Amino acid sequence: MIDFLILLTASAAMPDAIGYTSAATALEALKARGDVTIAEEGGWTTVDDKANRTLWSFTQAGHPAHPAAVRRTVVMENGQVSIKMNSLCHAKKEACDSMLEEFRSMNTALQQSLAPPKNAGSAPSWQPSSSQRARVEELSKAYFAEKDAARYAEAWERLGAGLRLQWTFEGWRDAAAASAARTGEMRQRELKKVTIYRSSQSGTPGTYAAVDFTGRFANAETYCGYLVWSQQADGSFLLMREEANYIYNATAAQLTAEQRSKMKGVFRCVD
Repeated sequence: MIDFLILLTASAAMPDAIGYTSAATALEALKARGDVTIAEEGGWTTVDDKANRTLWSFTQAGHPAHPAAVRRTVVMENGQVSIKMNSLCHAKKEACDSMLEEFRSMNTALQQSLAPPKNAGSAPSWQPSSSQRARVEELSKAYFAEKDAARYAEAWERLGAGLRLQWTFEGWRDAAAASAARTGEMRQRELKKVTIYRSSQSGTPGTYAAVDFTGRFANAETYCGYLVWSQQADGSFLLMREEANYIYNATAAQLTAEQRSKMKGVFRCVD
């Protein structure tokens, strides 16, 4: 059985933490390469360096932790798969800490998705209830419906403390509206997979729900991503992470079918 470990190095005072003196310098160096995939969405610029099993995330102007860069690399050491995370953040400590907590949660979700199944002969493991799954599906559909209808104040109420610390309502609303204007009318969206799991990765045991989805918009035939919900003490769920990826029609027209398929693989779209 393969074990998983999250390794974290975070510093605002150690410019060598990510191998560059600043987030801007790192981004420019990556843009100069021809073997990485760069995307911009939801206030972030991401760079997928598949050759080095590394995913970079850079804040954009308006993000509370800007300027900041997070580098996550999958490594194998002594038969153990690890996600090594380094960051460089020059914002206030509170904003940097909140940003890193979100990435820890993302790593937890990734770890859960990569974990091998338990042996058939092992003792029965914890299983989510049907009501939990139904509630998460209902919340996800309601959240998307509110965003599609530009009812941003209602959608904002579903966000957890981590996201609210990273964004002001106005900044989050404007980013969502800008994304909606670029993608055009929503044509179809489907929840493909709901994974509910327990984890103590952040130090406090909790129950989480990862929701993978796919769909298409008028200006983006390829659209996929996931939501991560966190169950609260009262049994309710709040949104702690949202990731959406697009291949816009103008870009898709210049790609071969094989290239489009590879991009969907980079985005980890669930069929």
